[in-house]
Amino acid sequence: MFRHWLQLLRAPNLFTVPGDPLAGFLLAYGAANGGKALLDPRAALAVLASLCLYSAGLVLNDLLDLDEDRRERPDRPLPSGAVPVRAAKIACGALTLVGLAAMTLVAGQAGSVVAIALALCIGCYNGVTKNIPVLGAMNMGACRGLSLWLGAVAATQQAWPQAGIVLMGAIILTAYIAAVTNLARHETRPSAPVFARVLPALVLFGATLLFHFGLGPIFQRLATTMFAIALAFASAEAGRLFRKPAPPLPPSIGALIRVLLPLQAALCLTFPFTMQARATAIALLVLMPVSRIVGRRFYAS
Repeated sequence: MFRHWLQLLRAPNLFTVPGDPLAGFLLAYGAANGGKALLDPRAALAVLASLCLYSAGLVLNDLLDLDEDRRERPDRPLPSGAVPVRAAKIACGALTLVGLAAMTLVAGQAGSVVAIALALCIGCYNGVTKNIPVLGAMNMGACRGLSLWLGAVAATQQAWPQAGIVLMGAIILTAYIAAVTNLARHETRPSAPVFARVLPALVLFGATLLFHFGLGPIFQRLATTMFAIALAFASAEAGRLFRKPAPPLPPSIGALIRVLLPLQAALCLTFPFTMQARATAIALLVLMPVSRIVGRRFYAS
């Protein structure tokens, strides 16, 4: 039973979630304190909220796709009966409530507003925009951007933190996941369009240039170096998709989602002057091979 729940929750992807609010927290805290980026217990509550809302969204996705999965993917946890539908509904509601409560506890009304916005964004994607080209991808990307925003709100107690670097981090995550989601739309087709295959790497190329001109050369600033590493991983995956015959797309989607980890590490290192910022970045990088190992047993998309 536990294994089926891990499958329902896309276990490999869960490793990529804590880095969103952690990066947001460090960006907002560092911007407000002269570059001294620190973590405190509020960051843990933001991570809990992000994990709960993300997991609720995954369960909701499978609940809404149940009829389709019964026809096309009968071996998945819900259509196979391995996870009871009633239990999935209860879990979806409970996870959402815990996520909202955690953000309310850590940041009051500001936390509630942003957590509700994320929950609505998740619900809108699953129920309305998922099959709409471009809009669906941007909607999914916005969910990741808001996940980062949870951490920033926890650090500042403001629904709109007054730090341009936080907004830039959220935009980068939004654009990257939108590009990956756009590629994932083609995973049941023989091949994906050329632009869809290279777009995730193009987004990271733009982010690397942005940090290169804003913070410093690739080998002089840790954040820029990490963006370049994320770009290298995404580019290598894009190159694989041009092989003939084309490899299956789902494993590549999982690999591109894992690229979030060095990307989040880069954002955590924007203010690299504290041990906490560097330790968080290292921890996120360690999770990358762990997620890959778990991904051999559980699908990520």
